[in-house]
Amino acid sequence: MKRLMIMIAFVAGIGMVANAQTQVKPHKTAQQKAELLSKKMQDQLALNQEQSTKVHAILLKQATRVDSLKAANTDTGKKHGNRKAMKAIMQTTDQQISAVLNADQAKKYNQLKAEKIEKMKARKADKAGKVQG
Repeated sequence: MKRLMIMIAFVAGIGMVANAQTQVKPHKTAQQKAELLSKKMQDQLALNQEQSTKVHAILLKQATRVDSLKAANTDTGKKHGNRKAMKAIMQTTDQQISAVLNADQAKKYNQLKAEKIEKMKARKADKAGKVQG
């Protein structure tokens, strides 16, 4: 009887974990995305109020354009969308943000971007290793 109870609890636990993994996170609005990222950049780069306002506007424009592009791709059935258009949006945003920063902030910004790229590469390599292994 005790074993049966343990087995039932185990199976129920697995079911709850599987269910938790399949729940969809609510999508953030363009405003929410811009707010979160601009706050993070303000903290990391020590932006003044004027810079913070400009960066927020740039990020809001980017988030809105990206959301529109994703929506258009969903409507046409494309899973990954137009990578060239997405890359162009990101490059434009990067240039606009860089223009707002002073020399020290720009150096830190480039360092943070490089670290983010390395993390993405490591994650991609890790996923590739799991698929092959």
